[in-house]
Amino acid sequence: MSDNILLIGVDGGATEIKAHEVIAQQSGDERSFKLGAASASRVYERLADFTPVPVAQQFSERDLDAIEIKPTEKKQADKWIDAAFEAIAEVVQGASSTGPVQIGVGMPGLKSPDKRGIVVINNGPRLPKYLEQLEAKLEAANIKLAAPIAALGSDADYCGIGEEYASEGLFRDVDNAYYMGAGTGVADAMKLKGKLVTFDEASGWIQKSWQVASSFGPTFEKLISAKSMNETYHRLVGHLSDAGAKYPEVDAAAGQPIAISWMESVAMLAAELIFERLQTITTGRPNRTDRGEAYAALNADHPFRGTKVDRVIIGQRLGQICSQPQEGLDVLSRVKEYLAAFISESKNNDLIEAYAPKGQLIPNLVKASKLRAAPAIGAAVAAASANQPIKN
Repeated sequence: MSDNILLIGVDGGATEIKAHEVIAQQSGDERSFKLGAASASRVYERLADFTPVPVAQQFSERDLDAIEIKPTEKKQADKWIDAAFEAIAEVVQGASSTGPVQIGVGMPGLKSPDKRGIVVINNGPRLPKYLEQLEAKLEAANIKLAAPIAALGSDADYCGIGEEYASEGLFRDVDNAYYMGAGTGVADAMKLKGKLVTFDEASGWIQKSWQVASSFGPTFEKLISAKSMNETYHRLVGHLSDAGAKYPEVDAAAGQPIAISWMESVAMLAAELIFERLQTITTGRPNRTDRGEAYAALNADHPFRGTKVDRVIIGQRLGQICSQPQEGLDVLSRVKEYLAAFISESKNNDLIEAYAPKGQLIPNLVKASKLRAAPAIGAAVAAASANQPIKN
């Protein structure tokens, strides 16, 4: 990659989109990445008359290759494109480099066969020609691309890439790790035997967090994603109409009893999810009939069975909460205590020996990531490596 190219990573969610300048750093054959000074975000304008197409209908239209974008959905989709363009344009204007721009974009939803559009998405508009539309707006604004945007990636995969290649990333110095990032959803990423392994590649033996039922009943994503943490807390305290104003971790730190109890539950749920991951990776998917037929159909044997996980990383908003303990609210410590208890109660000698001998979690197993922009860095790395493999 030329030194004068401006590298931008874009992290799109269901409510807003963020763009960051990303700087590549070279040391011999190795390269790492860090955030530059320029960044921008835009909240999507939500049209009052837009209602997302039911997901079942989206799948049907996709499978029949007959996607029908009606005018209202198109107008909402245009708002998403406008927001992405505006965020990127602001970064271009504020960045130190004036060279051509190389962009990586991560977005939610299932992608089109060419990976340049979104054909199935929860709570948003479909954009089958997302990158084509975005590139056209950039060209019209005289923003020169170093190369076409290669593909839309997933925020989960990009979180893993970000932790692997960011200079402060927590995947960098270990061979085996699991990442759970609780943001808009729950992002899952793995590094096993020194290589990043996507959950799509491993779908025969492990499920994503939006698929796995917790012992509370709903899936982990429906309970401990940032959005779900807020919504559950608002229901508990009866502030449904004030959903944007109250955060459980803030109220818990202030001593609010309901908030404290809910954050305690969040810590226990996070520990249960981590326990499920350690068990599945190290000794194979457990026998849990309460998690449904799809879970039971997972292969208990897999290529990485027997691998001891060196590190578990909690990222995104839950990672920020865990990395900033306050008096009366130390979520990371509670996650560790619950995880040790889950392992000890499992009576699984292999797990106990690997992770919690004598009932105590091994040191430094669970860490909180401060890399809130991991998906944007990962998107930028993917863009930079589209035509040039990166070593680290």
